[in-house]
Formats: sequence, C-alpha cells, structure tokens
Amino acid sequence: MCIFCYLLKLLLLLFVNIVLCVAACNNAEYEINGECCPMCDPGKRVYKHCDQFTSTTCDSCRIRTYSDAPNGLTECLPCSVCDTSNGLRVKQACTVTSDTVCGPLPGYYCIDSLYNCKRAKKHSSCSPGQYINQTGTEFRDTVCDVCPAGSYSDGTLCKLHTDTVSLSNSCESLGKTTISEGTDTTDAECRDRPTSHLLTVILSLCGVCLLMFPAITVIIVKKKIAKKQNSGSYQVTNTQDTNL
Repeated sequence: MCIFCYLLKLLLLLFVNIVLCVAACNNAEYEINGECCPMCDPGKRVYKHCDQFTSTTCDSCRIRTYSDAPNGLTECLPCSVCDTSNGLRVKQACTVTSDTVCGPLPGYYCIDSLYNCKRAKKHSSCSPGQYINQTGTEFRDTVCDVCPAGSYSDGTLCKLHTDTVSLSNSCESLGKTTISEGTDTTDAECRDRPTSHLLTVILSLCGVCLLMFPAITVIIVKKKIAKKQNSGSYQVTNTQDTNL
C-alpha cells in the first residue's frame, strides 16, 4: 500500500511540475521539452528550438507557405488555393505573413463567406418573360421579376408589345394588321393590310386610264372624221357615174 501511495505522490508531483512549467511560459513563448522558448515572428518558423544555452533559431517561411502570427511552428501553414472549379479566383495573393484571399469569378457570387470565399456559385439567369430586377454581385445572386402585362422579354429587359393600342408603334398605327398577339416571351407580329396593295393597283390603273383617255378620245374622233370624209367622197363618185 505504501508503494502505491508513493507512486501516486510521484505522479501528482510530476503533473504539478508540468502544469507549472506550461503556466510559466508567457504569451510570447511556446513550451517544448519542458522549456519555454521565444516564438518566431509572423512570416517565420522555428528552425531550431531553444535550449538552456541558446534562444530559438527562426527562418523565413518557405515558398507558398505563411504564418500570420507569432508561433512555435517548425513549418509554416500552406497557402490556400483558389480553385476555379469552385468558382474562385485569386483576389489577394499569398505572402509570408498572410494567406491567399479568394473571391468569386466574374459572373459568380460567394455562398459561404464574405471575406475569404471558399466556394462560389454562378449567377442565376432570368427566364424569358422575366427581367433582371437586381444585377448579381460578388455577394448576392441575381434577382429576377416577372414582366408587367403588355410586355415581353428574353430574360434581360422588358419591352412593350408592338400591338399596344395606346402606343404610336402599334400595328394599326403602322398601317398594318396584327396577325399574332404578343405574349410574355414574344412580341406581336404585324403584316401589311391586304387592301393596301389592291388599292395601290387600282389607283395606278385609274391614273393610267386618265392619262390615256385624251389620246384615245383624239384617235376615236379622228377615225369618225375620216370615216365621214370617206363616205362623202363615195357618194360624189356614184353621182358622177350615174350622169354619164
């Protein structure tokens, strides 16, 4: 029993010594092998731990690694990679004292963090019949809304139908007829009125007739005069033959 008590006391004493040793290290030190060693500055790592004769030996972080705080690390932290497959791009390059800052690619928005984005998603596209109410940014998706009645869109901007009667560009105001009403995704379809071509032809024929009427009248009159003259000459010839 005494041996057990002795071992227990020994363990408690060892535990207290460890706690006291750790507690003795201040905020600018780290504990290693029972020693409190000075930390290395940001941008550096521990090359050799301190001992009872020498202080901590530090070295600069290797390429593509960093440390952004005083530390007792033997290797700096690896720089983050902005993966394009996650919709990311490099917003701020990694340095020995700061990690890479990622941001969303153009046309994408971050879905998990506002400062150092870890994953981004492509902006939504508005469907035909909708318009972009709010353009997407790095921090929010596109906001779509439905086009009002009497208009249509391809998913970007709403345009008024051509056949809106109150507007000057209606099919009727253009001298045409509506053959297809507008929908929320397509404009109205207009075509020329069938009577317009027929009226043009009729008016053209009337004009030609009016131009030709005087000439025709002159020809008819000349023919009548010539016929009368020929008829008078025939009667005179017959009378002369009878007298003989």
